[in-house]
Amino acid sequence: MALLGLLAVAVMVFAYVLTSRLNAASQFVGIDRDNNAKVLAQAKRALIGWMAINAATDNNPGRLPCPEAVNAIGTDSEGIAAPLVTPSTPNCATVGRLPWRTLGLEKLVDAASEPLWYAVSPGWALQNSSTLLSINSDSWGAMVIDGQAAPNEVVALIIAPGPAMNVQAAGGCTAQAQTRAVPAPAMNPLDYIECFNAVTPAFSTTGPAASYNDQVVRVTVGDLMPALEAAIAERVQREIAPALRGVYTSSKYLGIPATTPLYPYAAPWANPGPGSGTSDYRGAASTYKGLLPFNQTQGCTASASNPRCLPHPALIAYASAPGPATKTTSAGSIDSLTCFWESTDNVRVCSGRYEEDGSNPANPIRVELAARFNNFAMGLRDFDTSGTQLQVFARNDTGGSWSPVTPVTSTATMNSDGSVTLRFGAVLPNIDVMGWGDDAEFQLRIERAVIGDHALLNTNDAALGWFVRNAWYRTTYYATVRRNTAVALSTLGCIDSSDTNEGCVRFNDSSTRNIRALLVLAGRSMSNPAGRPNNDLRDYIEWQNCDHDPDSSNVLDPCIPKTLFEQRPMRSTKAPISALNAPFNDRVVLVDWNGSLLVPAQAVTTSPLRLATRP
Repeated sequence: MALLGLLAVAVMVFAYVLTSRLNAASQFVGIDRDNNAKVLAQAKRALIGWMAINAATDNNPGRLPCPEAVNAIGTDSEGIAAPLVTPSTPNCATVGRLPWRTLGLEKLVDAASEPLWYAVSPGWALQNSSTLLSINSDSWGAMVIDGQAAPNEVVALIIAPGPAMNVQAAGGCTAQAQTRAVPAPAMNPLDYIECFNAVTPAFSTTGPAASYNDQVVRVTVGDLMPALEAAIAERVQREIAPALRGVYTSSKYLGIPATTPLYPYAAPWANPGPGSGTSDYRGAASTYKGLLPFNQTQGCTASASNPRCLPHPALIAYASAPGPATKTTSAGSIDSLTCFWESTDNVRVCSGRYEEDGSNPANPIRVELAARFNNFAMGLRDFDTSGTQLQVFARNDTGGSWSPVTPVTSTATMNSDGSVTLRFGAVLPNIDVMGWGDDAEFQLRIERAVIGDHALLNTNDAALGWFVRNAWYRTTYYATVRRNTAVALSTLGCIDSSDTNEGCVRFNDSSTRNIRALLVLAGRSMSNPAGRPNNDLRDYIEWQNCDHDPDSSNVLDPCIPKTLFEQRPMRSTKAPISALNAPFNDRVVLVDWNGSLLVPAQAVTTSPLRLATRP
């Protein structure tokens, strides 16, 4: 009996000790996971903040850093994103250790004292600075995650690898006896991360206990976009808005008042693309709200997949044959003149004979040629005189080779139908000084290619190319007013009036109409991100800027462009409180306004750094 009693006591003591140890182990596991979660969250905030800060100036706004280079481990370069390399290898490795120094962090390790690992989606990071990405509100990740095919929401993973384990073969997991004694650069990621394929690339964020002990945090498009869109809005205000104000001004075009610039017509709202059946971004007369008229006439090939490419003469053409050449000084005379097309209807030439003023042969003779081009204000145009587009030649009347006459000068006049008249010419050589005979010959030559695209459309422009290259124009709504387009040249400049022909646009429920032009950066769709691109404006801008019924069940209600735009829902509107508290991510950029304008607090974009690092 005594022995049985002692045995019972021993069993109870053993059970108590065992239970205590198991409870302690269970608590330790919980502490491990909690610690890892905090470290992973810290790394995620730093990654978003790094992206947002760099988006303010980067050539590839929105990009993420590369993983740490494998051969940097154990060197002074440890913790630094893989460096820039030759153009032949522009892309990052799919997976590597987290570049903690690049992100401004201390070396973060998990509960097993292992440094964090990091995987980044193709199309979101680069090693080579000369290679360009295209990231905007409609971008997606290109990794397979937990069997979900790309494209999907995930653009990066941050991984706490935990202790080494003997990975058992399982669905999505290859058998691997993990060993971590091999130094870089022979380090095998499979010795740290379970259940992934770096080629596809494909990753798992969960797995069976015998095959998986990684702790993973996802970085999604939804995580990145608020910070990125805030940074882009500030950059558009700083760089794109001034460029739009400078496209058509009195310093470039006669006929435009000095007090205000002119703005192109909007392209009617349609599916902004990319993909087939999208808008051609062609501005239309009497259209003041819609897409930015980002049609392209140079450096592109028209196709069903690129409908905004409208090379000459699809959009810009001669309104009529240029000419004839005229003399603009009182001296001398033009004795004969012939104008003709040179090989095609793209190049027009006027040739003639001229003679000096016999009583005063030193008087200069200037000749000019005028050409009118239609549809100029239906997009963002500029003049390209970098080559042979405008030329003047002269030679002795006995023949011989033509000699170029310089300088060739030109003026442009904007017309109320949206066309532009270009006049160019030069002072012809003095016949006596040249030692020629009594007469001489001249020739003026103009190529239609003199009409080019503005720098805003040039993907290679060092200052502005990021906007068109990353296709932010596809998610940008543009609004101007009749009185700031070509049709109102004689009275250019809107006023505070409710008359649609006179009135400016209002902003943030202001009682004053004083906005001449603005942009609404639509941001990522709040309700239908996978359904874009489409032609439904309600999937781009919120009802406060779209004037449609806030009841989302009323799918037949149209989105009517309005004259009051808001930075965010405001209590001063007459909408129900439920609508005011609805999701909202429109960002309004004011381009031009009457007089001085104190931008209301609602128009100030949240700092991307503050937005990225807040809890």
